[in-house]
Amino acid sequence: MKEPIVESPPERPFRLQSDLPKWGYRWLLLGMWWLLVGLAASPVGNKVWNPGKPYHDSLLVLFMAPALWWVLKRHRAFGQRIAQSVDVWLLLVFLAWSSVSSLWANYGHIGDNLFVAVYVLLFVLTWAAVAAGNPQWFRHLLFWGAVGLALSALGAEVTFPWRILHTNMWQEQGRLVSFGSLDNPNLAGFAYGAAIVWLAQTTVRGRWMHALQIVSLLMLAIFVVTTYSRAAWLAVLAAQICMLLTARHGHVKLRALVILAIAALAIGLGGWHYVEQRGMSYRPQIFQQAWDLIRAHPWHGLGMGSHYEIQIGDLNWSHSHNAFTHNAIMLGLPGGLLWVAMWLIVGWRGWLFRHIGTGRCLLALWVFSTVAFQFDAPELMQKPSVEWLMGWLPLAISMGLAWRVQNIRHRRRQEVRA
Repeated sequence: MKEPIVESPPERPFRLQSDLPKWGYRWLLLGMWWLLVGLAASPVGNKVWNPGKPYHDSLLVLFMAPALWWVLKRHRAFGQRIAQSVDVWLLLVFLAWSSVSSLWANYGHIGDNLFVAVYVLLFVLTWAAVAAGNPQWFRHLLFWGAVGLALSALGAEVTFPWRILHTNMWQEQGRLVSFGSLDNPNLAGFAYGAAIVWLAQTTVRGRWMHALQIVSLLMLAIFVVTTYSRAAWLAVLAAQICMLLTARHGHVKLRALVILAIAALAIGLGGWHYVEQRGMSYRPQIFQQAWDLIRAHPWHGLGMGSHYEIQIGDLNWSHSHNAFTHNAIMLGLPGGLLWVAMWLIVGWRGWLFRHIGTGRCLLALWVFSTVAFQFDAPELMQKPSVEWLMGWLPLAISMGLAWRVQNIRHRRRQEVRA
């Protein structure tokens, strides 16, 4: 007689408070918060340094160490989630292909690129686990991250006229920049624009929390407007239009409507003339040269971390101002298509879960990033940067929602059996 097949019980859901000691999970949450806020709050090095070097060094202790500890401690649970998730497998293949492409890259070291690939994987898995196991803590983390960014925006606005920047070009043009890794108006506009998008979808309780949310949104909006980053403007507006059309909650629609009304007022008072004066900023010509680079190396690309140049007249750019074409240039069509597949899953999952707060945040961030990626912020395979808020954070939220549904289904099956 055959023995009945007994399925091994699935690993218990992720819970920071039961997986780690109190000091351990508080340390990890601090590192996750610093990963968001430290982009603008970390000290700036001299011209030889990467402006974000102190920030990256601090994250090794504040985020990477406790995150690695958690993943190793619950390796069976993480392994089980990976085995059951299509998007995690796509991510693993994407990171593996990126790392292999380092072998023929014209710049960089394979060891550094492997470190970046592991860093990205650790970030996505850790943030997904918090979103799945501690959704309320995750929402609070995003809320206080946006508040921290709003405070840095206020500091940048107040001190901008007297600051000594790496380049005085931004001050001459009157384009506001922030601190740390955000000493560029486009990058700063994207970071603070992403914070606007997720903060506008956050539901808070209590009068003073509502007041803090509104004040933070106002400070972030003023900053994004004064960066004169048209891509950030367009991305924020597209996300708000999406929420106005798809959100089911009146307060979410109201916030989106207010942001759109303020934008319409700004456009009417002169914003349109600024957009018209700057024109297309050579984007069609840049896209054509990017496509030529893709056709020159369609299957293997230039390799992760490679340097290339796009030149139009006397102007030179070190990237294609488009995340999708940049991925294809670096990683070839295989890498580009893998990224597109992951990104479509993120958007589809945001649409499915648009009825809950975290799902709304995901959908709005996906729309924001999809629009912004058409114009700038192309480099995803590097240490924590603005691009992580736009690319890897939505992917982590998407995975977290999927894992949370798996936990709920498993609990219901147990209840039915009982």
